[in-house]
Amino acid sequence: MTLSIYKVLTFLAGPIARPLLSIRAARGRESADPVRRAERRGTSSLPRPEGTVFWFDAVSVGESNSAIPMIDFVLEEFPRSSVLVTTTTVTGARNMETKLASRRAFHQFLPLDRRAYADRFLDYWRPSAGFFIDSDFWPNMLLSAHERRIPLILLNGRVSNRSYERWMRHRAASSRLMGTFAYALAKSDGDAGKLSDMGIASVECVGNLKYGVPPLPCDAARVAEIASAAGGRASWMASVTHRGEDEHILKAHKTIRDKFPEALLVIAPRHPERGGEILELARSFGFAAALESSGDKIARPNSVYISDVLGGLAPYYKYFDIVFIGGSLLENMDGQNPMEAARLNTAILSGSNVDSFLETYDILKRADAVTMVTDAKSLSEQVASLLSQPALLTEMKARAKSTAEREAAVLDRAKGKLRAKFRELGIGGG
Repeated sequence: MTLSIYKVLTFLAGPIARPLLSIRAARGRESADPVRRAERRGTSSLPRPEGTVFWFDAVSVGESNSAIPMIDFVLEEFPRSSVLVTTTTVTGARNMETKLASRRAFHQFLPLDRRAYADRFLDYWRPSAGFFIDSDFWPNMLLSAHERRIPLILLNGRVSNRSYERWMRHRAASSRLMGTFAYALAKSDGDAGKLSDMGIASVECVGNLKYGVPPLPCDAARVAEIASAAGGRASWMASVTHRGEDEHILKAHKTIRDKFPEALLVIAPRHPERGGEILELARSFGFAAALESSGDKIARPNSVYISDVLGGLAPYYKYFDIVFIGGSLLENMDGQNPMEAARLNTAILSGSNVDSFLETYDILKRADAVTMVTDAKSLSEQVASLLSQPALLTEMKARAKSTAEREAAVLDRAKGKLRAKFRELGIGGG
Protein backbone atom coordinates (compact mmCIF):
# COMPACT_ATOMS: atom_id res chain seq x y z
CA MET A 1 0.00 0.00 0.00
CA THR A 2 1.35 3.46 -0.90
CA LEU A 3 1.35 6.25 1.66
CA SER A 4 -1.15 8.20 -0.44
CA ILE A 5 -3.68 5.36 -0.36
CA TYR A 6 -3.05 4.89 3.38
CA LYS A 7 -3.78 8.58 4.02
CA VAL A 8 -7.03 8.41 2.05
CA LEU A 9 -8.21 5.27 3.84
CA THR A 10 -7.45 6.64 7.30
CA PHE A 11 -9.20 9.90 6.38
CA LEU A 12 -12.31 8.03 5.25
CA ALA A 13 -12.27 5.94 8.45
CA GLY A 14 -12.99 9.02 10.57
CA PRO A 15 -16.77 8.45 10.99
CA ILE A 16 -16.25 4.97 12.43
CA ALA A 17 -13.62 5.99 15.01
CA ARG A 18 -16.04 6.71 17.85
CA PRO A 19 -18.13 3.51 17.51
CA LEU A 20 -14.95 1.49 17.02
CA LEU A 21 -13.46 2.84 20.24
CA SER A 22 -16.73 2.17 22.09
CA ILE A 23 -16.76 -1.44 20.88
CA ARG A 24 -13.14 -1.89 21.91
CA ALA A 25 -13.91 -0.37 25.32
CA ALA A 26 -16.75 -2.86 25.81
CA ARG A 27 -14.24 -5.64 25.14
CA GLY A 28 -11.70 -4.20 27.58
CA ARG A 29 -9.27 -3.12 24.87
CA GLU A 30 -9.77 0.62 25.39
CA SER A 31 -10.31 2.79 28.43
CA ALA A 32 -13.86 2.73 29.77
CA ASP A 33 -13.52 6.44 30.56
CA PRO A 34 -14.91 8.51 27.65
CA VAL A 35 -12.46 11.31 28.48
CA ARG A 36 -9.52 8.94 28.15
CA ARG A 37 -10.98 7.46 24.96
CA ALA A 38 -11.00 10.96 23.48
CA GLU A 39 -7.20 10.84 23.71
CA ARG A 40 -7.34 8.24 20.94
CA ARG A 41 -8.83 10.97 18.75
CA GLY A 42 -6.02 13.39 19.65
CA THR A 43 -7.93 15.29 22.34
CA SER A 44 -5.73 15.48 25.40
CA SER A 45 -7.13 15.09 28.91
CA LEU A 46 -4.25 16.79 30.75
CA PRO A 47 -2.93 20.37 30.68
CA ARG A 48 0.39 20.82 28.92
CA PRO A 49 3.11 21.75 31.41
CA GLU A 50 5.11 24.88 30.72
CA GLY A 51 8.53 24.56 29.17
CA THR A 52 10.11 21.69 27.29
CA VAL A 53 8.18 18.46 26.80
CA PHE A 54 9.85 15.33 25.47
CA TRP A 55 7.62 12.62 24.04
CA PHE A 56 8.14 8.86 24.39
CA ASP A 57 5.90 6.46 22.47
CA ALA A 58 5.66 2.82 23.53
CA VAL A 59 3.08 0.21 22.57
CA SER A 60 2.44 -1.71 25.78
CA VAL A 61 3.99 -3.00 29.00
CA GLY A 62 7.24 -4.40 27.64
CA GLU A 63 8.10 -1.37 25.53
CA SER A 64 7.12 1.10 28.22
CA ASN A 65 9.20 -0.74 30.82
CA SER A 66 12.24 -0.54 28.57
CA ALA A 67 11.58 3.20 28.13
CA ILE A 68 11.83 3.98 31.86
CA PRO A 69 15.65 4.15 32.05
CA MET A 70 15.70 6.38 28.96
CA ILE A 71 12.98 8.60 30.43
CA ASP A 72 15.03 8.98 33.60
CA PHE A 73 18.10 9.76 31.50
CA VAL A 74 16.33 12.52 29.57
CA LEU A 75 14.92 14.02 32.77
CA GLU A 76 18.40 14.04 34.31
CA GLU A 77 19.96 15.63 31.20
CA PHE A 78 17.25 18.29 31.03
CA PRO A 79 16.17 18.92 34.64
CA ARG A 80 13.55 21.57 33.83
CA SER A 81 11.76 19.42 31.25
CA SER A 82 8.79 17.05 31.41
CA VAL A 83 8.09 13.79 29.63
CA LEU A 84 4.89 12.71 27.90
CA VAL A 85 4.53 8.94 27.45
CA THR A 86 2.00 7.45 25.04
CA THR A 87 0.90 3.83 24.75
CA THR A 88 -1.79 2.12 22.69
CA THR A 89 -2.92 -0.53 25.19
CA VAL A 90 -4.86 -0.28 28.45
CA THR A 91 -2.33 -2.51 30.24
CA GLY A 92 0.47 -0.25 29.03
CA ALA A 93 -1.43 2.77 30.35
CA ARG A 94 -1.93 1.24 33.79
CA ASN A 95 1.69 0.23 33.95
CA MET A 96 2.89 3.72 33.05
CA GLU A 97 0.51 5.60 35.31
CA THR A 98 1.96 3.70 38.27
CA LYS A 99 5.60 4.11 37.27
CA LEU A 100 5.40 7.75 36.19
CA ALA A 101 3.76 8.98 39.38
CA SER A 102 7.10 9.76 41.05
CA ARG A 103 8.64 11.35 37.94
CA ARG A 104 8.14 14.59 35.99
CA ALA A 105 6.21 12.52 33.51
CA PHE A 106 2.65 11.64 32.60
CA HIS A 107 0.69 9.33 30.31
CA GLN A 108 -1.74 9.79 27.44
CA PHE A 109 -3.07 7.28 24.91
CA LEU A 110 -1.55 7.49 21.44
CA PRO A 111 -4.15 8.75 18.94
CA LEU A 112 -5.43 6.47 16.23
CA ASP A 113 -3.35 7.04 13.12
CA ARG A 114 -5.58 9.54 11.35
CA ARG A 115 -3.98 12.78 10.15
CA ALA A 116 -6.46 15.08 11.91
CA TYR A 117 -5.86 13.27 15.21
CA ALA A 118 -2.07 13.39 14.81
CA ASP A 119 -2.16 17.11 14.01
CA ARG A 120 -4.39 17.84 17.00
CA PHE A 121 -2.11 15.86 19.32
CA LEU A 122 1.14 17.44 18.13
CA ASP A 123 -0.21 20.99 17.99
CA TYR A 124 -1.30 20.65 21.62
CA TRP A 125 1.81 19.02 23.12
CA ARG A 126 4.48 20.63 20.89
CA PRO A 127 7.19 18.10 21.87
CA SER A 128 10.82 19.17 21.50
CA ALA A 129 11.74 15.63 20.42
CA GLY A 130 10.01 12.29 20.02
CA PHE A 131 11.42 8.90 21.07
CA PHE A 132 9.80 5.82 19.57
CA ILE A 133 10.39 2.40 21.17
CA ASP A 134 10.99 -0.76 19.10
CA SER A 135 8.89 -0.68 15.92
CA ASP A 136 5.82 1.50 16.40
CA PHE A 137 5.70 3.09 12.94
CA TRP A 138 2.47 5.03 12.37
CA PRO A 139 2.69 6.89 9.04
CA ASN A 140 0.37 9.84 9.69
CA MET A 141 1.91 10.56 13.08
CA LEU A 142 5.49 10.28 11.84
CA LEU A 143 4.90 12.45 8.79
CA SER A 144 3.00 15.06 10.79
CA ALA A 145 5.83 15.26 13.35
CA HIS A 146 8.43 15.51 10.58
CA GLU A 147 6.57 18.40 8.94
CA ARG A 148 6.74 20.24 12.28
CA ARG A 149 10.51 19.60 12.37
CA ILE A 150 10.26 17.59 15.57
CA PRO A 151 13.43 15.46 15.81
CA LEU A 152 12.43 11.79 16.00
CA ILE A 153 14.70 9.13 17.49
CA LEU A 154 14.04 5.40 17.32
CA LEU A 155 15.17 3.51 20.42
CA ASN A 156 15.72 -0.23 20.49
CA GLY A 157 14.72 -0.29 16.85
CA ARG A 158 13.83 -3.68 15.46
CA VAL A 159 12.19 -5.04 12.32
CA SER A 160 10.99 -8.61 11.82
CA ASN A 161 11.99 -10.39 8.64
CA ARG A 162 8.40 -10.38 7.43
CA SER A 163 8.01 -6.63 8.01
CA TYR A 164 11.34 -5.92 6.36
CA GLU A 165 10.38 -7.87 3.23
CA ARG A 166 7.05 -6.05 3.09
CA TRP A 167 8.68 -2.64 3.41
CA MET A 168 11.25 -3.49 0.76
CA ARG A 169 8.46 -4.14 -1.73
CA HIS A 170 7.48 -0.48 -1.28
CA ARG A 171 10.85 1.23 -1.18
CA ALA A 172 9.60 4.73 -1.97
CA ALA A 173 7.08 4.63 0.87
CA SER A 174 9.64 3.07 3.18
CA SER A 175 12.28 5.71 2.45
CA ARG A 176 9.84 8.56 2.96
CA LEU A 177 8.43 7.20 6.19
CA MET A 178 11.66 5.99 7.80
CA GLY A 179 13.41 9.13 6.64
CA THR A 180 11.39 10.97 9.29
CA PHE A 181 13.76 9.55 11.92
CA ALA A 182 16.83 11.66 12.59
CA TYR A 183 18.59 8.82 14.39
CA ALA A 184 18.08 5.22 15.46
CA LEU A 185 19.64 2.96 18.06
CA ALA A 186 19.02 -0.58 16.80
CA LYS A 187 18.83 -3.52 19.15
CA SER A 188 21.04 -5.73 16.96
CA ASP A 189 23.43 -5.43 14.02
CA GLY A 190 20.88 -7.19 11.82
CA ASP A 191 18.18 -4.70 12.77
CA ALA A 192 20.59 -1.84 12.13
CA GLY A 193 21.14 -3.07 8.58
CA LYS A 194 17.42 -3.42 7.94
CA LEU A 195 16.60 0.03 9.31
CA SER A 196 19.33 1.56 7.16
CA ASP A 197 17.96 -0.21 4.07
CA MET A 198 14.48 1.06 4.92
CA GLY A 199 15.60 4.69 4.89
CA ILE A 200 16.98 5.82 8.26
CA ALA A 201 20.17 7.70 7.45
CA SER A 202 21.86 7.49 10.86
CA VAL A 203 21.68 4.10 12.61
CA GLU A 204 23.92 2.58 15.29
CA CYS A 205 23.73 -0.57 17.40
CA VAL A 206 24.48 -0.63 21.13
CA GLY A 207 22.44 -3.71 22.04
CA ASN A 208 18.96 -4.38 23.36
CA LEU A 209 17.81 -1.61 25.72
CA LYS A 210 15.40 -4.01 27.39
CA TYR A 211 18.45 -5.60 29.00
CA GLY A 212 19.21 -2.30 30.70
CA VAL A 213 15.91 -2.14 32.58
CA PRO A 214 16.62 -2.36 36.33
CA PRO A 215 15.42 -5.53 38.08
CA LEU A 216 11.71 -5.46 38.80
CA PRO A 217 11.10 -3.91 42.24
CA CYS A 218 10.47 -6.72 44.66
CA ASP A 219 8.58 -6.49 47.96
CA ALA A 220 10.39 -8.74 50.45
CA ALA A 221 7.26 -9.06 52.57
CA ARG A 222 5.31 -10.32 49.57
CA VAL A 223 8.05 -12.86 48.78
CA ALA A 224 7.87 -14.12 52.36
CA GLU A 225 4.09 -14.35 52.09
CA ILE A 226 4.35 -16.43 48.91
CA ALA A 227 6.99 -18.66 50.49
CA SER A 228 4.80 -19.26 53.53
CA ALA A 229 1.73 -20.02 51.42
CA ALA A 230 3.65 -22.36 49.10
CA GLY A 231 4.70 -24.33 52.16
CA GLY A 232 7.99 -25.66 50.77
CA ARG A 233 6.32 -27.67 48.01
CA ALA A 234 8.08 -28.49 44.75
CA SER A 235 6.96 -25.61 42.56
CA TRP A 236 7.35 -23.86 39.22
CA MET A 237 5.83 -20.95 37.34
CA ALA A 238 4.52 -20.27 33.83
CA SER A 239 4.71 -16.54 33.13
CA VAL A 240 3.24 -14.22 30.46
CA THR A 241 1.26 -17.11 28.95
CA HIS A 242 -0.97 -16.65 25.92
CA ARG A 243 -4.29 -18.23 25.01
CA GLY A 244 -3.71 -21.75 23.70
CA GLU A 245 -0.63 -22.42 25.83
CA ASP A 246 -2.34 -22.95 29.16
CA GLU A 247 -3.75 -26.34 28.16
CA HIS A 248 -0.23 -27.61 27.43
CA ILE A 249 1.13 -26.12 30.65
CA LEU A 250 -1.61 -27.74 32.72
CA LYS A 251 -1.04 -31.06 30.95
CA ALA A 252 2.65 -30.81 31.83
CA HIS A 253 1.78 -30.05 35.45
CA LYS A 254 -0.40 -33.14 35.63
CA THR A 255 2.59 -35.25 34.57
CA ILE A 256 4.90 -33.45 37.01
CA ARG A 257 2.53 -34.25 39.87
CA ASP A 258 2.90 -37.96 39.09
CA LYS A 259 6.47 -37.61 40.36
CA PHE A 260 5.91 -34.71 42.78
CA PRO A 261 2.35 -35.20 44.12
CA GLU A 262 2.34 -31.92 46.06
CA ALA A 263 3.77 -29.83 43.19
CA LEU A 264 2.49 -26.26 42.85
CA LEU A 265 2.13 -24.32 39.59
CA VAL A 266 1.57 -20.57 39.34
CA ILE A 267 0.31 -19.24 35.98
CA ALA A 268 0.63 -15.51 35.26
CA PRO A 269 -1.15 -14.76 31.95
CA ARG A 270 0.14 -12.05 29.61
CA HIS A 271 -3.36 -10.54 29.67
CA PRO A 272 -4.67 -10.56 33.27
CA GLU A 273 -8.28 -10.45 32.13
CA ARG A 274 -7.91 -14.11 31.12
CA GLY A 275 -7.57 -15.14 34.77
CA GLY A 276 -11.11 -16.49 35.14
CA GLU A 277 -10.82 -18.38 31.88
CA ILE A 278 -7.63 -20.13 33.06
CA LEU A 279 -9.19 -20.86 36.45
CA GLU A 280 -12.01 -22.80 34.80
CA LEU A 281 -9.56 -24.55 32.52
CA ALA A 282 -7.42 -25.66 35.48
CA ARG A 283 -10.48 -27.01 37.26
CA SER A 284 -11.48 -28.91 34.12
CA PHE A 285 -8.11 -30.72 34.45
CA GLY A 286 -9.12 -31.74 37.96
CA PHE A 287 -6.85 -29.30 39.79
CA ALA A 288 -7.78 -27.42 42.92
CA ALA A 289 -7.20 -23.88 41.63
CA ALA A 290 -7.43 -20.33 42.91
CA LEU A 291 -7.39 -16.80 41.51
CA GLU A 292 -5.28 -13.97 42.97
CA SER A 293 -7.64 -11.19 41.87
CA SER A 294 -10.42 -12.83 43.91
CA GLY A 295 -8.31 -12.63 47.05
CA ASP A 296 -7.65 -16.38 47.06
CA LYS A 297 -4.42 -17.76 48.53
CA ILE A 298 -1.80 -20.13 47.16
CA ALA A 299 -2.06 -22.37 50.22
CA ARG A 300 -3.19 -25.99 50.07
CA PRO A 301 -5.26 -27.63 48.74
CA ASN A 302 -4.63 -25.47 45.69
CA SER A 303 -2.18 -27.00 43.23
CA VAL A 304 -2.66 -24.32 40.55
CA TYR A 305 -2.71 -20.61 41.32
CA ILE A 306 -3.47 -17.95 38.71
CA SER A 307 -1.77 -14.61 39.32
CA ASP A 308 -3.96 -12.26 37.29
CA VAL A 309 -2.87 -8.99 38.93
CA LEU A 310 -0.95 -6.52 36.79
CA GLY A 311 2.56 -5.67 37.94
CA GLY A 312 2.92 -8.45 40.50
CA LEU A 313 5.48 -10.70 38.81
CA ALA A 314 8.64 -9.76 40.72
CA PRO A 315 7.89 -11.53 44.03
CA TYR A 316 7.01 -14.70 42.14
CA TYR A 317 10.21 -14.53 40.10
CA LYS A 318 12.13 -14.03 43.34
CA TYR A 319 10.56 -17.05 45.02
CA PHE A 320 10.12 -19.55 42.19
CA ASP A 321 13.32 -21.21 41.01
CA ILE A 322 11.88 -22.41 37.69
CA VAL A 323 10.02 -20.12 35.28
CA PHE A 324 8.63 -21.03 31.87
CA ILE A 325 8.37 -17.91 29.68
CA GLY A 326 5.15 -18.06 27.68
CA GLY A 327 4.13 -16.72 24.30
CA SER A 328 6.53 -19.27 22.87
CA LEU A 329 5.02 -22.76 22.80
CA LEU A 330 2.78 -22.61 19.72
CA GLU A 331 3.68 -21.94 16.09
CA ASN A 332 1.75 -18.67 15.84
CA MET A 333 3.68 -17.12 18.75
CA ASP A 334 6.80 -14.92 18.77
CA GLY A 335 8.09 -15.16 22.35
CA GLN A 336 8.40 -12.84 25.35
CA ASN A 337 11.38 -11.22 27.04
CA PRO A 338 13.04 -13.67 29.53
CA MET A 339 15.51 -11.19 31.00
CA GLU A 340 13.19 -9.83 33.72
CA ALA A 341 12.95 -13.30 35.22
CA ALA A 342 16.66 -14.00 34.68
CA ARG A 343 17.65 -10.83 36.58
CA LEU A 344 15.81 -12.19 39.63
CA ASN A 345 17.73 -15.48 39.71
CA THR A 346 15.44 -18.04 38.06
CA ALA A 347 16.12 -21.01 35.82
CA ILE A 348 14.59 -20.16 32.44
CA LEU A 349 12.53 -22.50 30.24
CA SER A 350 10.93 -21.43 26.95
CA GLY A 351 9.16 -22.75 23.91
CA SER A 352 11.01 -22.58 20.60
CA ASN A 353 8.77 -19.98 18.91
CA VAL A 354 10.63 -16.82 19.89
CA ASP A 355 11.13 -14.93 16.62
CA SER A 356 10.68 -11.53 18.31
CA PHE A 357 13.44 -12.37 20.82
CA LEU A 358 15.85 -14.50 18.79
CA GLU A 359 18.84 -12.38 19.76
CA THR A 360 17.91 -12.55 23.46
CA TYR A 361 17.57 -16.30 23.42
CA ASP A 362 20.76 -16.69 21.41
CA ILE A 363 22.61 -14.83 24.17
CA LEU A 364 21.12 -17.10 26.82
CA LYS A 365 21.78 -20.22 24.76
CA ARG A 366 25.44 -19.32 24.30
CA ALA A 367 25.73 -19.05 28.07
CA ASP A 368 23.84 -22.34 28.58
CA ALA A 369 21.35 -20.26 30.56
CA VAL A 370 18.04 -21.39 29.04
CA THR A 371 16.34 -24.70 28.22
CA MET A 372 14.10 -24.84 25.16
CA VAL A 373 11.06 -27.13 25.06
CA THR A 374 8.63 -28.03 22.29
CA ASP A 375 5.49 -29.42 23.93
CA ALA A 376 3.85 -30.49 27.17
CA LYS A 377 5.92 -33.66 27.36
CA SER A 378 9.31 -31.96 27.06
CA LEU A 379 8.17 -29.17 29.39
CA SER A 380 7.20 -31.66 32.10
CA GLU A 381 10.47 -33.56 31.63
CA GLN A 382 12.62 -30.45 32.00
CA VAL A 383 10.75 -29.14 35.04
CA ALA A 384 10.93 -32.55 36.72
CA SER A 385 14.64 -32.82 35.89
CA LEU A 386 15.41 -29.48 37.54
CA LEU A 387 13.27 -30.28 40.56
CA SER A 388 15.16 -33.56 40.93
CA GLN A 389 18.65 -32.04 40.63
CA PRO A 390 19.18 -29.12 43.05
CA ALA A 391 22.80 -28.62 41.96
CA LEU A 392 21.81 -28.31 38.29
CA LEU A 393 18.98 -25.96 39.22
CA THR A 394 21.39 -23.72 41.15
CA GLU A 395 23.78 -23.63 38.17
CA MET A 396 20.98 -22.73 35.74
CA LYS A 397 19.78 -19.90 37.96
CA ALA A 398 23.28 -18.48 38.38
CA ARG A 399 24.03 -18.60 34.64
CA ALA A 400 20.78 -16.84 33.77
CA LYS A 401 21.33 -14.09 36.35
CA SER A 402 24.98 -13.43 35.46
CA THR A 403 24.15 -13.31 31.73
CA ALA A 404 21.31 -10.84 32.29
CA GLU A 405 23.45 -8.61 34.50
CA ARG A 406 26.29 -8.56 31.95
CA GLU A 407 23.93 -7.46 29.18
CA ALA A 408 22.53 -4.64 31.35
CA ALA A 409 25.62 -2.53 30.49
CA VAL A 410 23.82 -1.59 27.25
CA LEU A 411 22.26 1.36 29.04
CA ASP A 412 25.55 3.21 29.55
CA ARG A 413 26.46 2.72 25.89
CA ALA A 414 23.11 4.11 24.77
CA LYS A 415 23.40 7.18 27.01
CA GLY A 416 26.78 8.08 25.55
CA LYS A 417 25.46 7.84 21.98
CA LEU A 418 22.38 9.91 22.78
CA ARG A 419 24.31 12.71 24.50
CA ALA A 420 26.37 13.18 21.35
CA LYS A 421 23.27 13.04 19.16
CA PHE A 422 21.41 15.59 21.30
CA ARG A 423 24.24 18.07 20.69
CA GLU A 424 24.32 17.32 16.98
CA LEU A 425 20.56 17.74 16.54
CA GLY A 426 20.31 20.76 18.82
CA ILE A 427 17.96 19.01 21.22
CA GLY A 428 17.82 20.86 24.52
CA GLY A 429 15.55 21.70 27.39
CA GLY A 430 14.76 24.58 29.60
